[in-house]
Amino acid sequence: MAQNLGQEFKITKAEITAERLNNSYDMKQMIGEISFFEDLQKPYVSAQLVIMDDAGVFDLIKIKGTEQIEIVIEAVEDSLAGAKLEIKLNIVSIVQVVKGGDRSEIYHMNCISPHAYRDQGIKISRSYKGKLEDITEAILKNHLNVRTDRTYLGGTPSVQQPVKIITPYISPLESAEWLVDRATSDIGAPFYIWSTLYDQQENGGDDVVRIGNLEYMINSKEPFNAGLPLLYSSARGQEVAGQGLAQQARIVKELSIENIQNQFKVMQEGAVGSLLSSFDTYTSQTYERHFSVGELLQSMEDRGMLKEGKQNVFDDKQNLEYEDEIKPADQWNHRYLNTVSSFGTYRYDNSYHDVFNQAQALSKIKSSAMKSLYNKNMITLKVPGVIFFAPLALGTSGATVGDIIDIHFKNTNVEGEGDEELNKELSGTYLIHMCRNIFTSTRHDVIISVSKVADFDGAVAAGDNP
Repeated sequence: MAQNLGQEFKITKAEITAERLNNSYDMKQMIGEISFFEDLQKPYVSAQLVIMDDAGVFDLIKIKGTEQIEIVIEAVEDSLAGAKLEIKLNIVSIVQVVKGGDRSEIYHMNCISPHAYRDQGIKISRSYKGKLEDITEAILKNHLNVRTDRTYLGGTPSVQQPVKIITPYISPLESAEWLVDRATSDIGAPFYIWSTLYDQQENGGDDVVRIGNLEYMINSKEPFNAGLPLLYSSARGQEVAGQGLAQQARIVKELSIENIQNQFKVMQEGAVGSLLSSFDTYTSQTYERHFSVGELLQSMEDRGMLKEGKQNVFDDKQNLEYEDEIKPADQWNHRYLNTVSSFGTYRYDNSYHDVFNQAQALSKIKSSAMKSLYNKNMITLKVPGVIFFAPLALGTSGATVGDIIDIHFKNTNVEGEGDEELNKELSGTYLIHMCRNIFTSTRHDVIISVSKVADFDGAVAAGDNP
């Protein structure tokens, strides 16, 4: 098999267009770096470009922040034949211009998904009625002509009853985020709304926004690299350095573990113990409900979101003393949350906050708490881009945020064989929260922020041992 060890990708198109321009300008030979950013909590993709202009092209274009750039990136290696990324973005701004000499300049530019660019010019105040996710889909379709992909819901709707709402002069994407933030599963698992690098390509160039349920993503989605986990091992990294992409594909290049196990922050966010107080101005009904992370973790364990007795985000043995009283940490109210509703505002239709099942009223806190718990132990990895790019060669979406991934970590200073060499505390299945695809010079790397959702299953993949 022919291999080009020096070049992992090629940019075959980077064309800038604008309504005011008579010509398009292809910048593919001038691009020094492209970074694409995906986030599980952002319904758009953003990018940063570094372009070196020594031909005076930008003097002709005169960037005004109204242009679009269409980018096509293709894999080079034979084993990835057909792997291609196509995306169109709006240029938002020039971040910086650096003079490289009398006749050369380096431009650093910000870009964003076309639907996010259009979103800034639209503010809506309209009445909608239905399930939260149905209203979200209608708003995005009607005002941005954006399709909603519900694959990551697994066919399960939100537990909230249909509501009637009036969007308060906010943009379509802000409306969508506001609505999805209220949606949960019956145990309080949060819904997410996001976009990926591959959505346009899969949908004929049209923008797409995904809606997903955390419980479904963890319990029902297979790791995209099942059977071939990524491996963090210094010895293996040195061994495959300079070899082909296939040999390097499974090796974690860098690991960063920072600001984890911050119990203090989780307590501040009300994700350990908190009190919800509700008052209805129409019925004068009031009630209070205590939230306990211990009870939440038990329900997550019962539903398969956690392995029995394996949670590592809360110390259930910790007791705290306030005013001479000692109780477990999750029995205290570290935060108070108050809601005001008015039954009958829309006659027999529920409004955004109306909840008549007091147990279900805690779903908003549970949703926020789950996010806090998964963010508590998030780690950052730098991995070869080929493992994320490879599915494109098969005509499917590349790996991205919202997917889960198997990762193994070697123990340090341990002499053992098989799974004894693996760090079982770190090894396991992870959910991808953020993803940065970096195309620079000859290399394609991906920096991912991930949180652990399942423990090591005891299976050692072929090649885990150097």
